[in-house]
Amino acid sequence: MTDLTPLFSDLLQKKDSPGIPNNKKPPPPSDEFLKEAYLIATHISSLLQNLQQTRKSYLSTARAPVSSHRASTAVFLTDAQRDSLDAETKALIRATLSLINRLESAEKIRVKTETNLFKKKHNSFKALFEDEAIRNAEEAGLKMVTAHREGVIWFLKNRLEQASEEQKERQEVRLQRQIERGKSLLHKAPTRPAPQITISQAAMEQEDQKDREAAEQLSPEQLRIFEKENEGMVKYYEDTLEQVKTAESSLLEISELQTQLANNLAVQNVHIDHLVMDSLATTENVQRGNQQLKKASEKVSIARSAFFGTVVFCSVVFVWDWFI
Repeated sequence: MTDLTPLFSDLLQKKDSPGIPNNKKPPPPSDEFLKEAYLIATHISSLLQNLQQTRKSYLSTARAPVSSHRASTAVFLTDAQRDSLDAETKALIRATLSLINRLESAEKIRVKTETNLFKKKHNSFKALFEDEAIRNAEEAGLKMVTAHREGVIWFLKNRLEQASEEQKERQEVRLQRQIERGKSLLHKAPTRPAPQITISQAAMEQEDQKDREAAEQLSPEQLRIFEKENEGMVKYYEDTLEQVKTAESSLLEISELQTQLANNLAVQNVHIDHLVMDSLATTENVQRGNQQLKKASEKVSIARSAFFGTVVFCSVVFVWDWFI
């Protein structure tokens, strides 16, 4: 992800504020929400890094050599190892999505609680004598925190969607390569060309008779070899078909996860847009309230001066009349 720290430092310097040093590390978060969010983000980063590191060996169609060297396992993977990687990746994605949903649920409860407390505080009789600007500023702060946390949740879901998309893409490539490899082996298999036209029943019987005579000329050992080869070929194609079915099922599962994440992100985007609009509206209300307070304070100053001036004038008139 792009580091926006230099851009933020430039904006601070334009406002005559000290920028952020390049070598300065951010302090650890003290908020429980951010602690959990950082932990989830670390898990997602590790998952993405693992997917990128194993991509080459995962997509390689070369068979793993029979060797005792540990280095060979870093380059070659068996189909069982690929299936195990798929299962582990899907489990990690589901677990991470569950953590994000739990964090989102906790945030919704917090927002609901804070909103109720705010309404209870400012809808009482004492609220009639409170400063409206302070109330608007407090409301703007609550909305700002809510919008920020919604953005954090969106970021986590977006990162998890990237990991899910990476897993889905490489599963699609693997499935396509398995199908192509099966087709190429099928074309290379020795087959006897079938007769294009059946002339008559007698010709078919004659062909069968030739096959039986050819089989009778083979020794039992040769027949066993041919049967063993046929059984091995049938087993190989059955295993290949099973692998393709397994890959298709795994791809379908990761596609469902991808769709779920995409739908969640779409809903999250709409919610964040509403929160941003509410925050902007609240900020405008706070600014307008501050301007009104400033104007009111100016009017109060004028009224106070007029009042004291009137009092002084009346006092002078009263004293003058009393002594005169």
